[in-house]
Amino acid sequence: MPQESKEFEPRLIKEDDMYGELEGYRLNLLRPNVYQFYSRTAGCHIFLIIGDDLNVLIDTGIITKFNSFNYLLTTEIGLKVEDIGLVINTHEHFDHISANAYFHCPIAAHRWAAVKIQHSDELITKGKKWGIDLTDMKINLWLEDRNIIDLGNTMLKVIETPGHTSGCICLYEPYKNYLFSGDMLFKGTLSNIYESGSISEYIDSLELLDTLKINTFYPSHGHSVIGADLVAQEIKTSIENAKNALHTFVNRIKSKSLGKARPPPSLYNREKEDL
Repeated sequence: MPQESKEFEPRLIKEDDMYGELEGYRLNLLRPNVYQFYSRTAGCHIFLIIGDDLNVLIDTGIITKFNSFNYLLTTEIGLKVEDIGLVINTHEHFDHISANAYFHCPIAAHRWAAVKIQHSDELITKGKKWGIDLTDMKINLWLEDRNIIDLGNTMLKVIETPGHTSGCICLYEPYKNYLFSGDMLFKGTLSNIYESGSISEYIDSLELLDTLKINTFYPSHGHSVIGADLVAQEIKTSIENAKNALHTFVNRIKSKSLGKARPPPSLYNREKEDL
């Protein structure tokens, strides 16, 4: 597989001048044939890989920004939505999947994300909380750990990384050693852990990432981290902070009296709605 030039520098292609900062993206070229639709406000970043055999979109973002995505895709990259051959959702939250409906190519997600998306599991996907309808969404390809997607000039290896939710994945390029980390790994902060996630699984997933050779990672929110030493430090710091957060919580629970302890109510049978 051909090596990329070490001299390539990521660069800004265009700030959306039609939809603005609130409903628009900033288009960046991260590396040859890899574009980032950077979300400055609500919603996640979207990544587009132009392959020799297949164009792949990683996440579709929040639906209110689809017009900006389509505008930049057509005017700056010269592609149409129909030119995208596969969509991969990194997990099941609304800000990563709500524009899926605009794509008619196969859509893939990890199997634990797929079941929640297809059952419109609002406790987890949280669409209605933000006024977004996620009913009747389909996942065509149910992914498993170590699946390989061959784009011709790029390989994407599926890495199961539960924690933020049970259905989280990262996508790893094993020849060029970069990672699309979804909501698993960020620069300078930990991921939130929601109802279908687990901080223990999150720690385990971070420790798994620590075994990989990663020179760069591209998270779904915030800024990328470039450089193997910086990536390694971010992972180690995240592991340490996550362990501290878990220990703090466990110690606080252990310090409370068991006299009035009772099982918590089912997440799906609460007296008070808190979605």
